[in-house]
Amino acid sequence: MIETWIGTSGYSYPDWVGPFYPPGTPSSRMFAYYSQHFPLTELNYTFYRVPTPRELVHLVEKAPTGFRFIVKLYQSVTHEQKQDDVPALQEALTAMQQTGALLAVLAQFPERFHNTQPNRAWLEQLAQWFGAYTLAIEFRHRSWDRSSIRRWLRELSILQVSVDVPALPTIFPTKLVLTDSTLYIRLHSRRAETWYADDKARYDYLYNDEELAEWIEAMRQARPRRAWILFNNCQRGQAAINARRMEELLRHFPKDFHLITPPVSKTGLFD
Repeated sequence: MIETWIGTSGYSYPDWVGPFYPPGTPSSRMFAYYSQHFPLTELNYTFYRVPTPRELVHLVEKAPTGFRFIVKLYQSVTHEQKQDDVPALQEALTAMQQTGALLAVLAQFPERFHNTQPNRAWLEQLAQWFGAYTLAIEFRHRSWDRSSIRRWLRELSILQVSVDVPALPTIFPTKLVLTDSTLYIRLHSRRAETWYADDKARYDYLYNDEELAEWIEAMRQARPRRAWILFNNCQRGQAAINARRMEELLRHFPKDFHLITPPVSKTGLFD
């Protein structure tokens, strides 16, 4: 049976009020509501600035016991390949890890990050810097789609993220990849015509049941020990809508999937 965690990439979006959050929900109340519906989230803001240890620990203190976080690495590490911010990142991640709430660290690389010797060396460096945590890598360029790369990542104890993206010539294809007993899936969009637009247009997509069912069948065939399924199609609450729908579909397969349910709120109320 596959231990299955479902959530979204981020949770604090004004345009989720109505489609997901009750009307009138302020941003200060979003996490309390979100954590009653999902057992984990990816932190997106950490891509745009380095979090402090206190910030991450405060989030854990606000969360119900058992809630988990995946923290995205700051862009200076993944997009600029600079090491200046690594010590501060390590300090913040270690603080969250000590609480038991840190599920993984996500390094999302841009499409211009190709499979080259210098870039492979950079990944080996990341494995050293962030080896104390579960490190997951998301590639955007097709050159990384090699069985030899997956074997190499396994040797480095790095998870490779499986992506759901449009069928475009140069980007890493939609497919299930396993470099460990944990499967990490990030669903972005299948709308090719907006992929190279701004971020809002890129991730403006609602998956249908047939598209979600493709992943369900792929997981049933692969049989990982656990699966983390994160929706990043965040416009207008579509990620939350698809995440809840995926839960409903997986409940049709109780012998295959053990769904991790949202932990009980510390207050028991959305207040």
